[in-house]
Formats: sequence, C-alpha cells, structure tokens
Amino acid sequence: MKKIFFYVIAAIVFSAGFIYAGTDEDDGSILLEKIVVTPTRMKQYDYKSTANVTVVDSYEIESSGAKNVAAVLNQKAGVNVYSNSSDKTNKVDIRGFADTSVSNVLVMIDGRKVNSIDMSGPDWLQIPVESIERIEVLRGSGSVLYGDNAVGGVINIITKKGAGKFSGRIGTMLGSYKTRQDDLEIQGSKDKLSYYLYSKYYETEGYRANSALLSKDINARIDFDPTDLLSLGISGGWHKDDYGMPGGLDDQTQLDQYGRRGSSTASDFASTKDRFIKMSMDMAPQLGDMDLGKFAIETFYRNRDAYSWFYQGGWPAATKYKIDTRGIAIKNTQNKNIADKDLNLVTGIDYYNIKHTINGSEGNTDDLTIYKEELGFYGYSEYEAMRNFFLNMGMRYQKAKYRFDQQKATALYVTRTPSETVLGGGAKYEYAKGSNVYFDIQESFRFLATDEWYSTWTGLNTNLKQQTGVQYEVGIKHNFYDTLTLNATPYWIDIDNEIYLNPAVAPGNNENYPKTRRKGIELGLKADLLKLKNISFLDKLEFFTNYTYAEPKFRGGAYSNKDIPMVPKQQYNSGLSAGFKNYDISLVSRFVGDRYAINDANNELSKVKSYFVLDGKVAYKNDFLEIYTGVNNILNEKYSDYVAKSTSSTKKVYYPAPERSFELGAIYKW
Repeated sequence: MKKIFFYVIAAIVFSAGFIYAGTDEDDGSILLEKIVVTPTRMKQYDYKSTANVTVVDSYEIESSGAKNVAAVLNQKAGVNVYSNSSDKTNKVDIRGFADTSVSNVLVMIDGRKVNSIDMSGPDWLQIPVESIERIEVLRGSGSVLYGDNAVGGVINIITKKGAGKFSGRIGTMLGSYKTRQDDLEIQGSKDKLSYYLYSKYYETEGYRANSALLSKDINARIDFDPTDLLSLGISGGWHKDDYGMPGGLDDQTQLDQYGRRGSSTASDFASTKDRFIKMSMDMAPQLGDMDLGKFAIETFYRNRDAYSWFYQGGWPAATKYKIDTRGIAIKNTQNKNIADKDLNLVTGIDYYNIKHTINGSEGNTDDLTIYKEELGFYGYSEYEAMRNFFLNMGMRYQKAKYRFDQQKATALYVTRTPSETVLGGGAKYEYAKGSNVYFDIQESFRFLATDEWYSTWTGLNTNLKQQTGVQYEVGIKHNFYDTLTLNATPYWIDIDNEIYLNPAVAPGNNENYPKTRRKGIELGLKADLLKLKNISFLDKLEFFTNYTYAEPKFRGGAYSNKDIPMVPKQQYNSGLSAGFKNYDISLVSRFVGDRYAINDANNELSKVKSYFVLDGKVAYKNDFLEIYTGVNNILNEKYSDYVAKSTSSTKKVYYPAPERSFELGAIYKW
C-alpha cells in the first residue's frame, strides 16, 4: 500500500500542470523573499521545498562566536552535539540517533560527501568555520536525493568563493588551556577568474590531561566562467592533526582518583592526514531550440590516513587505517513551464569507489581490506500545481558491492551486494508572504559502515541486514510582518533493522534491532526586536529561541518500549544579539535534558543529569580591524555531554566537558 500511495502522488505531480490554469505574479500572487538554497540538489527559492530547512549564513556564523561547525549546529532545533573531550571527536546528531549519528546524518561540502566509510564519521575539525559561506541543515530523511547516510538529516556546507578586488584577512586568537589559533584568508576575482585560499593553525592543551590537539589546514578553490553557459572549478584541501585520547572516567573510582580534568588513558593518542581534490563543470548546452537544461559534473578524490595507539586490556595495540575514495556525480536540472506553472526537475547519478585498509600492530592482529563500490540513480520534481501550492516527488535506486579480503591467520574473501529503492513526496502551501504549511513522507535507508561488518574483537559478521525506514512530517511556518517568525514541525520516524551496538555482548557486538520509533516536535521563534520597538542607540537587536521534544523508543525485541540511550527528551536554545555603532554583543544559552547513558539500552541505571550552558561574545569592528573576546560556559557548569555505560559492569563512564573558558582574538582585513 505504501508504494501505491507514492505512485499516486507522483501521478498528481506530473499531471497537475494540465489540470490547473496559471496566473501571472502581478495579479495579486504573493511575492516572496528570494533566498537561493540547494536542499534539493538544485538552486531554488526556499519556499518550494517540503522540508524543515535552516540556512545559516556567514554573518550568523561570525556573530555566533562558534569556533567550529559543530558549535554552530548545536544552537539549532533538533540538533545535539556530543564530544569525547575533544573537538576532534564531535558527533552531530539530528532527530535522536545518538551514538550512530555519524552514520545516520549525511554531511556534504560543496556537494562532496565527507562521511567516512567507517564509523569514525565526518571529521568536523577539518572544516574551518571561517571558510564557510553558508550551512544548510535539512532535518529528516534525505535518502531520495542524497542516498546512503541521509536518515536523520543532511548538513550541506557551501564554502566561500572569491569575489571582487584582491582582499584578505589575518587573524589570531588566544584562549584558556593554552589555546592558540592563527589563520589567513586571501580572495578575489579578475575578469572571469576567481580565487580563494584559506589556511589555519590551531593548537590547545585541552581541558583534560592527554586531550592536547594540534591541527593544520589549507583549503583553496579556483573558479573560471569563460561564458554564461559554462563554469569550471577546482578545489582542494590538506589537513593534519595529532591529538590525545583521555578516555572516560568511571563514577565509582576514577572520578575521585583523577578528578574531572584527569585521564585514565594518559598514553593513548591518534593522528590523521587527509587530502582531497575536486573538479567541477557546469554547462547549459544549446541544441537548436531544444532546452537541454543545466548539467553539472563533479569528480573528486580523497585520501585519508589515520593511526591510533592505545592500551587494551593491559597490552599496547596500534592500528593504521587508509581510506581512498574516488567518486563522480552527474546531474541535470530542468526548469520548465507548464500551463504558466513552474516545474523543476533534477535527475542524476552518484558513483563512489572506496578502498579501506586496516593494519594492526603491537597487540592488534588486524590485517584486511574492505572495498565498497556504490552507484545511485535519482530523480526529483517540484511542481506549482496551483498558485502558491507546490507538489514534490522523488525516487532513488542505489546498490552497493562490498568485498572483504581478510589476510590474517584465517583468510576470508566474501562479497555482499545490498540494494534499495526509496520514494518520497509531499505538498506545501504558501498562504501568505513567508508563511506556509506542508506535509512530507520520505523513505530512508543506510548501508553498513565497514567497522559495523567487522570488529577487532568479534571478527567479520556478514549476516547483518541493511537499515530501512520511513518518515512522516508536517510543518507550519508563520511570518508576522517580517518581524517575528514562528515554526512548528512534528515528525514520526519508523526504522526496521536499525544497526546498533548491543551492549549485552561484551565488549559490544553490532546487530540489527527489529524496529525502532522516533517521535518529536521542533519549535522555533526568531524576532527582529527593533521592528517591535525602536531603540535609538541600537542598530540591531535580534532574538531566537527553539525547543525540541523527542521520544525515541525500541519497539519489540529485548528492549521493548525502552528509551534509546543518549537522546534527551527535551532541549532548548536561545540567543540575543545586539549591535550599536561598531560593537556587537551576543549571548547564547543551551539546555539539554536528562537522558540514559550510551549502551544503557535496558534503561537500568539512573539518567545522566541535565545541564545548562551560557556563552557570550563582545566584538569591536571597523573597516579594517576586529577585536573580540568571548566567554564560554559563563556559569561554570560542570557537566558531561557524553556518558557511556560500561559493557562489563554497572559503571557509568563520563567524559567531562570544559568549565568556564575565555578567548581573545583580533582580525585585520585589507
């Protein structure tokens, strides 16, 4: 029945244009603010998308005072960030996937997928927040358009492109825990060529013992537009980091023995090297009077090397990982007019070829290579069936081939070939300027990460099933005279064969859970307070707040009706920013409710306590200089945003978050 419903929606989308007559914009139809976004893999105005999308522009990023992308996202409804005591280990969760969020939230940079083939997830450290033009946060399933990993949401990051005369900036920042950052940006354009270069150096001793971090980044892009019908681009990046792994502290002995800032694993460390290059071509070929639409072709290569060394059971163990990723994405977008109504179409192909090599040393005997080849075909349409009433429909078919080549004592060569077809559709009505109501139904899937198939402790398990699901969502957004915006989005997600780490099998074993369900609602408010009441000495006074209620549950099976761990039922964010003359001031607060620790699938231990954090920033700016200071965790809250239950006992293991900290920086522009 579900498939039949989707096909009926598809028929409505493609036939509605021949049923309804159109009208011109000047006959009283609503003119909307033209904000160009790309949540549907084609440039469009945001009012056409049937999804809960938040766009964070460079001005908001700068005003937030956040020093990394995860900190920016942590202020948004439905988003939660976990960290194992270092920015390197940040996990960004959307709609309650907790420990598996790294595989259920897709991250794209300029259309390039950055999720790793293994469970390490996206590396947020190597996405310098200063080089970002905007961030698009699509909550909920994006499997139809984006494929694997896009279950809880999609985060699309668009980097800066050079423009205007040659210009640049150089910045430096000092902070608590011997933190230092230096960065350089150069950009500009001449005739049909633009260029952009960004370099960053960051080091800190960290809040805890053995949490030191050193990272270096270089990112560059060149764009060439020889004609109005052709654009060429090349971009690349290099990243290197070294960091300590302080581990967790159990609540029975270690927190007292070492204190919040101590470490139970004072020797564990890891390092990463990551390089990528991407080439792109956008063209609009002309064939007589035939409109072929716009074609975009992107090809990319990424090489990632990682090394970790740690004690396991009293013996040293080390592992080298090497991941080579090659890919190509081809898409065609069409903007048609049927009966004076817009029909937007996008079709495309995504192809990835990945090789993951795992080599152990010291006490680790791992020696295997896992190959993954993935191919997806998709199509998506948006049609204005009636004035200000839009219908969306899409479909994707994706298949993968895994090859497991194990060379250790017991040699093994196995292949697996999962495939999935997913559908999605919805409708949206724009009932007033900037105000709309919509509903959306999306199927989802994700294929297994390589280290879900394979574990150092349990070996290779190729009997696991791929995860599938369906999401139902409705939403309303109301704009009060461009002064106040309110939105509400209830959602319901059912997932079959969800992949999770079963804590009942020490030290943990990846398994499929038959069924899970996530229900919730996301509420938001934004206000331009100066439009409500003029304050003569202020140039800006803006306020935002959002609230998320989530109810994630296991259904049936061993943990029937238990809460999925590490997902807070309640969380809210709020912020106030003011500007006068050359000064900007901002305050941002965050509350995260209590929740069960990771691995506590049976909900047998007491909940991890809630916490409230308040951050602030003050900046002075003129045409050439910016001086800023910030205070994080102003109220000196002592909390842990990541807590796990031991798989071998009833201990809770804490990863304490930093207490009050300070930073002072300056930026010179030319």
